[in-house]
Amino acid sequence: MTEADALPPEVLKRLSRVAQRHPNSALLRLAALEHSAKAAGRHAAASDALYAHFYLLEHRGRALELQAALVQAQADLDADAHPLQGARLHEALGRIAYQQGEYFEATEHWNQSAELAAAVPDPRAGAAARIGLGQIHYAFGAWARGREVHGEAAQLLGAADDSYLAAKLALNIGVGHFETQELDDAERHFSHGLAAARRGQHREYEAEAHWQLARAALARGRLDWATVDCRLALSIAAKLGHSWLEAAASRTWTDISLARGDRAGAIRSTEHGLLLANRIHSRPQQSQAHLLLAKLHEQQGDKEAAIPHLWQHLNLQAEIERLSSPVRPGLASLFDPARQAAEGQLLSLSMRRWKIQTWGNRLSALTQLCAEAQQILCLDRLQFWWVGEPTQAQTGGYPSLRRPEQARYLDWLNATPKLQALGTVSNHPCKTELSTLPQAAGTLSRIELPLYVKGEMVAVLWLAHCQQKHMWSRQEQLQASHIARLFELVLA
Repeated sequence: MTEADALPPEVLKRLSRVAQRHPNSALLRLAALEHSAKAAGRHAAASDALYAHFYLLEHRGRALELQAALVQAQADLDADAHPLQGARLHEALGRIAYQQGEYFEATEHWNQSAELAAAVPDPRAGAAARIGLGQIHYAFGAWARGREVHGEAAQLLGAADDSYLAAKLALNIGVGHFETQELDDAERHFSHGLAAARRGQHREYEAEAHWQLARAALARGRLDWATVDCRLALSIAAKLGHSWLEAAASRTWTDISLARGDRAGAIRSTEHGLLLANRIHSRPQQSQAHLLLAKLHEQQGDKEAAIPHLWQHLNLQAEIERLSSPVRPGLASLFDPARQAAEGQLLSLSMRRWKIQTWGNRLSALTQLCAEAQQILCLDRLQFWWVGEPTQAQTGGYPSLRRPEQARYLDWLNATPKLQALGTVSNHPCKTELSTLPQAAGTLSRIELPLYVKGEMVAVLWLAHCQQKHMWSRQEQLQASHIARLFELVLA
């Protein structure tokens, strides 16, 4: 090989076959190849060995170990002369950034990877980059657009016999369908992903397919199927030492435990998932686990245990939002002062200890929360609703949503217990039913949040703009979710 040469494909194929039976031997051989190539100044060959090393470690959930080496390899490589190696390095760094919740950095890497792959051209590298970019859309709730980008990846991949990317792509497309409640399509793609993973002996994707099938089974109310698939996912992930995947499956095991009425088991599973997420610095998983633990402790009446988890969740979400911003650290305009102020006020509100010994204390706390939340979020109106028919003394002057008058609306909220962010209320699915309520008049844009205590919807929160239509940002939706959790703590 000359100095500019990459590693011969047959060398990588031979080591790939070795890795199936003797992964540690393959890892040692790849590390030696990388070292010798780098010492000789053959940076393209060193990058090929490092990417293969990354590929094997990622299968075992250990990708983070190579972050520094990948950054150094990227600095050493002339990407214009070696676009394929450059594309692969960017793709690998994008995967590490995504795992940690650094979505802007992941997007930058994957866009660079796609451009370099097109310059080769290399359809596999281009498809891998687009799979990642689709995941970014998913992270921001843009499920349809994410599936479109994954469709572009499928076109690039074509009929190529690549079981690894075929499994990864099928599972990601399935997630897009699952999140939009298209369960038949989701299960079909999850099954395709499982078949591709088994064909190529990609154990991590076999585990992920079982985890996704467990989620789909749980959504259908099939606790038996969900239990079997989730156990398989947890078992394979633990054997591989794949912390991210085991943490993800632990979250679904929490849902299974709750469906069985095993709240203590749900807490244990969530704490285990948090431990794994901490190990790999996965901010999205850490944040999700802290929020769930806050809710579980609150449902058990342990507010002292719930508040620190809620505070950690808020901190992590703020960090993810900062790392997802196109404005990078070191620039004078890094933070919007108004947003900084809102986050600081939310933190202060989260740490407040409400002394609730009587119903009057609870109504007083609700009044304070309504006023402060409206101010923090810069709302024109904040409306708190009871659900059902509390006595006059219990209402504190707040109106109620009742059956049968608002039955359709309450069923809709309960069926989709996530935040509903409406840029224009004229498109509300329950517009006719709600138009009879005086409190609905005059609102142009609204966030609607059901509030739960011990699994039962007891109240509803409306956050509204009345002067002009408002497209709710992701940050505003996160802040609204934090406010809702505080209301639930006061109501418990």
